[in-house]
Amino acid sequence: MLTRKAVKWYLKGLFPPAATSVLLLLTFIAADSSLKAIKTYGPGQFISLMEYIFFPIYALLIGSHVFRDSRTTIFELSVFNGPKRVFIGRLTSVTIGLLPGIAGVALLAWWRGYTYFVSPLLLKIPIYIAFIAVLMTYLDSLAGTLILFVLTSAVPMSFSVLLGKPNGDTVNTLMSGLAYLFAPITATKYEPLLSIGNSTGYSLAIILSILLILWAYTAFSRREFVP
Repeated sequence: MLTRKAVKWYLKGLFPPAATSVLLLLTFIAADSSLKAIKTYGPGQFISLMEYIFFPIYALLIGSHVFRDSRTTIFELSVFNGPKRVFIGRLTSVTIGLLPGIAGVALLAWWRGYTYFVSPLLLKIPIYIAFIAVLMTYLDSLAGTLILFVLTSAVPMSFSVLLGKPNGDTVNTLMSGLAYLFAPITATKYEPLLSIGNSTGYSLAIILSILLILWAYTAFSRREFVP
């Protein structure tokens, strides 16, 4: 019962009507127009708009909802009788929040015939959940928001620079795995340059995301919050 109440608590205010409506509308318009342009200009525009701009902004909108200061967290821990329900409530609201935007773009990609983008697009959901889970465990709202932007936009962009070098050298296994974790859509484009294939990369990203979530849950359960 308390877990259900915790989920309802965090769902309140998750989708600010004006901000969410405008962002989703712009995201879908940008996705659809850039998908149409792939035949002429290639997938670069779609990848740049989604992986480096719109998805990170969307993740910030959702993630900022569960980044709380210590005083607020202490209050929520007392209301919901412990960290388990607070953690589950926050992550459930994040999952529900991420689904419409990311799944909507994946559906557009499938509808336009670019099915190879569906898996890396949907992979963004567990990856973002993992990042947000770790950040909300250790950081307050401002620091969490800033680091989340770096992880979801700046780092993926750096992989674009790395993989887009003209020499075309194969990237080692470690960097290939990190590419699928931080920038799966970009990694799909540059698969021939990576040491691991898409299937292995996607599986690795899912496993790492699950491990990060479990780590965050354990750390959140053991952390002592000071007002």
